[in-house]
Amino acid sequence: RVTGLENVPEEGAVLVAANHVGMADMFMIGYRIPRLIHWMAKEELFKYKPVAKFITYFGAYPINRKARDTSAARTTFELLKKGEMVGIFPQGTRARKGQPVPKAKAGLVKYAVETDTAVLPVAIWGRTRIFGRMYVKFGMPFKFPRPEPGEHYDKKQYLEMSQKLLDDIYEMGGKG
Repeated sequence: RVTGLENVPEEGAVLVAANHVGMADMFMIGYRIPRLIHWMAKEELFKYKPVAKFITYFGAYPINRKARDTSAARTTFELLKKGEMVGIFPQGTRARKGQPVPKAKAGLVKYAVETDTAVLPVAIWGRTRIFGRMYVKFGMPFKFPRPEPGEHYDKKQYLEMSQKLLDDIYEMGGKG
């Protein structure tokens, strides 16, 4: 069941921010949208050629989660500059059912602020098994406030904004 499709921008750069509950999330979120979402995905998924070919076809690109990945950052900035949709899971990994809301990473908010790009929050929850009922809810797009000219956010501020976003996503949908 998908709700909030009217909130998905038809054009322009958008950062899709979703919680992450299962391997099929990028497909469950994107299958009803006419635009391709380019998902940032852990580089380990690209080690197996059939998997790499499949997820690349659906817009995924790799990120090294263990180190600062300038290649993934450059790809993200380039896609946003072209007016594309980029999907990032702010928690950086799948959440375990029944666990507290995961800690967010700062990257998505940093990209949003530095490029002045709208963020589309998406909540996904339900049973990820075959024949399980999944729910996807698209929230209202918004922009993070930019710092005053000559000022900047520090890492702590980015992390706080990211955590608030992730908490809001979990509140938007089922607790997963």
